[in-house]
Amino acid sequence: MSETREPPYKKVKIAETIDKFLQQIMLSKKNLQAIVSDELIKPVPFTKVYVGNVKNVKELSKIITILNEKIPIKELQHLKRAWKKEVLLCPVRYLNSMTQESIQEYLEHKVSELKDSFEYFKVMSLPSLPPRLKKQHIDYSKVWSCNFHPNEYLERLCGSDFFPVAELMKHRCYMGVAFETARYYLSEKNPDLQLSDILLRDINATVVVDPSICSIVAISFDNRECHPIQHSAMLAIDNVAKTQKGGAWNTSTDREYPPLPGIDNNLVLYLKNKFPNAKFGARNYVTKEVLDENRMSASDSPYLCTGYYVYMIREPCIMCSMGLVHARANRVFFCLSNNNQGALISKTKLHCVPSLNHRFEVFTEFL
Repeated sequence: MSETREPPYKKVKIAETIDKFLQQIMLSKKNLQAIVSDELIKPVPFTKVYVGNVKNVKELSKIITILNEKIPIKELQHLKRAWKKEVLLCPVRYLNSMTQESIQEYLEHKVSELKDSFEYFKVMSLPSLPPRLKKQHIDYSKVWSCNFHPNEYLERLCGSDFFPVAELMKHRCYMGVAFETARYYLSEKNPDLQLSDILLRDINATVVVDPSICSIVAISFDNRECHPIQHSAMLAIDNVAKTQKGGAWNTSTDREYPPLPGIDNNLVLYLKNKFPNAKFGARNYVTKEVLDENRMSASDSPYLCTGYYVYMIREPCIMCSMGLVHARANRVFFCLSNNNQGALISKTKLHCVPSLNHRFEVFTEFL
């Protein structure tokens, strides 16, 4: 929703307004949408290449063997070297443009044995990247034959029905917990809370879930008014660390409720009342020394946010997104985009950067 748009149901009573909005999130049958790399959804870039039409089809195999040896094209290995009577010779940029070298001249000094093998030459535009999805492969095949190795998981991820209904309901429920957390904290400062206070203000709430036990491990609410680094996601990561005998910030106002350190006990009671079927608490943390002593697997103890799902009202900024990378989050879900600072779709897609040593999946479209 745009920051300048009028809040919905403006004249409706406050509780009904927020409740209707939360009901819309949690009861929608619409599947969530994965935010994937641009190379999967944007038009494929093309590169210009020289193609030669062979004179004698019977020599095609020999021609390809010689070309692969003398003029290998590593960056276009996804394209087959020949299609029907045509052979992919090389990218146009391989030729010396300064001397206005022709493709015939290029072949004569690179592979002289093939200088008389072609009837004619032409320039074609061919895909410069390999196909990742079946629909891309179909489009590629219309212009040139290419190698393709289907990835069924990637096909489902980019489809419109990735999550089964039962799992989708869980994701929507946890997003509801994030909004209820925001309502709880905002209502303390603003008894006349309106939906616009949640949707149009630059605030965030985060819920961290361990899907292996279907339990909420940590919850946090934005605290930037008091501390510039205490964004919701950063606090959530710190609260997860508290469940593993770590943590850097003393943010808890009530330490009598051990399952969720770092937050108000009253908030846990509030959420338990709102979501009676939700489970709270993390798996027992076991130190590396104890794991080694008892010959236990590392998977027997939680480590940072490894395998965890993170639910946020708003798309996280670059700092928070990198924090989630370093914390080894498995999936990140958000409801509202962050046009000014968002790092998962608005400004960039940080989780798609190939050089990162860890990447997580991202899902949105709760509304």
